[in-house]
Amino acid sequence: MIAELAFATPMKPIIKLTPHPITQHTVELPLNEYHSLEILALKKVSSSQVPRPYDMPQNTQSSLPIDTDTVIDINHNNIRDDYERLLLTQYQRPEYVAMGILAAAHWDRLIATHNQKERILLITAITLITNNIAINQCYYSLQQIDNTLVSPILNYFNTERRITIKDQAEEKLLNIIATSPFNITFEPQPCQRFTLLAESMLQTTFTSL
Repeated sequence: MIAELAFATPMKPIIKLTPHPITQHTVELPLNEYHSLEILALKKVSSSQVPRPYDMPQNTQSSLPIDTDTVIDINHNNIRDDYERLLLTQYQRPEYVAMGILAAAHWDRLIATHNQKERILLITAITLITNNIAINQCYYSLQQIDNTLVSPILNYFNTERRITIKDQAEEKLLNIIATSPFNITFEPQPCQRFTLLAESMLQTTFTSL
């Protein structure tokens, strides 16, 4: 059934296994196609099972409003349906879809700190902030080579309230880091952070089975 992750229905091709190659000497993405499809299978993200209202007729009253803070997850894979639909329709590479899934998992952890009452450990604050920076730097560096790539961050934080929560969570974490004597070091290859996020997601899932 892995093939279903790579091909959409005959009427709506979404993810192609052989999209046009990235230019400038073929850049190495942080995830290869195999591990990308592995992540899509793990999170049950498939172009043949795109959550509604993607397959509903346009202009139908059953469609959900875009600008809402309501979390809809019809297929119960812990990915907001509007964001999941965007990944599957916007990107032609399973690698890019998988990167969007990994970024969303990080952003979920980031916004969870917003209302967290328990003490946030310094290492957690540093990890979340450096993840933030690496993800943004990776998308920026890839955009210099593949001008069709757009970071999904504005689609994840797509309402004023979500943006406010993101900003406040980042400020909270930065305040924790500011009281620390440790220096933050940044990776010279920021896209490798996606590799680490993928390894963590796959390892955590398989060890919990």
